[in-house]
Amino acid sequence: LNYENEFPDSIRGLYFDTFDHHAAIIFCNMNNVLSGTCRLIFDTHKKLPTDEKYSLDNIREKYSSIGEVSRLVTKQDRSGLNLEFKYLTRGIYRLLENNPINASVSAMKQSHFKLYSKFGGFKVEKELNGYGHIDYDVVVTSWNPKEITPFFKKLFLE
Repeated sequence: LNYENEFPDSIRGLYFDTFDHHAAIIFCNMNNVLSGTCRLIFDTHKKLPTDEKYSLDNIREKYSSIGEVSRLVTKQDRSGLNLEFKYLTRGIYRLLENNPINASVSAMKQSHFKLYSKFGGFKVEKELNGYGHIDYDVVVTSWNPKEITPFFKKLFLE
């Protein structure tokens, strides 16, 4: 989705930035091949990456503690079940469930929100026409994991 244009590597070839110092990195390893990854960045006084494009202070007022999901990437392999998205999403949910974080935020392609809206607790906080160097419509979302739907439970937790 061309995120690398907006978030270039600090060190060429190493997908790392200063937010990694206060983030949980989740990854899928299928047959000794890294097939998916994402991270949950814990909010600090330095704030979160999306704060550079849109202030998340209104979300901070609603929830006592937030984190930002970013860099969700899965290997595009059309063979097999391609369960990485399921496992990464479950990992984020478990991090939210087992840590003092009341909600997560994320910025995503507007057309992707249709799927996330079925999870329960997802809300569009802001619609943006582009996101820095990304030239398609983006929505900033919040997710209250305490409001998950039976659909989410069946698809991601069973």
